[in-house]
Amino acid sequence: MKQLIAVSPILFESVNYEPGNELPTHNAGLVEIWIGNGAAIWQDNEEPKKKPVKGKAQTAPAGLTGDAYPSAGPEQDLVGKPPSRSARGAPPEPTKGRRKSRA
Repeated sequence: MKQLIAVSPILFESVNYEPGNELPTHNAGLVEIWIGNGAAIWQDNEEPKKKPVKGKAQTAPAGLTGDAYPSAGPEQDLVGKPPSRSARGAPPEPTKGRRKSRA
């Protein structure tokens, strides 16, 4: 469905419409004038569905670079930071559920 969208500020029937607001279309004469002088445009409100954006790490992992002893492998030596759980062979943590309250 198309909507009439204000491109510039418009005062109509004691209401100030800012750019981006939907304008009323019951007055065909004013609709033609707004479109003619570029104060409003027709816009389709159906937008294609967008996929959610997944976050990516933008910084280096925490810890100081240096020689760790014993070495965990190439490019994994960070002083003050333990290696990942999979690199250590540690078992996964159990999931924590909500505790039931007694009533």
